[in-house]
Amino acid sequence: MMFNVLRDGARPEFFGGAMWLMMLLRVIWFVAVVLFVIWVVKSLIKANKVTAVKEAKVVEAQANESALRIVKERYAKGEITKEQYDLYLNDLK
Repeated sequence: MMFNVLRDGARPEFFGGAMWLMMLLRVIWFVAVVLFVIWVVKSLIKANKVTAVKEAKVVEAQANESALRIVKERYAKGEITKEQYDLYLNDLK
């Protein structure tokens, strides 16, 4: 029968007795979408952390080069002794 008669009128029964299956598929679809969104967010966070670590290494390398340059300039100007120069170089490496 195409229509199931209720108190207040008629409603179409397109799926017959398989309405529970459609509800289950909707729940599965909703869970899949939520899991996909979580996966995307985690991937973006992980990519951002990797980028931040790379940037931190670059900044650290630049700071180290800058410190070496300053030590060499101070030694060249005679502001520090040879012992201090060697000590600073060992500390920076």
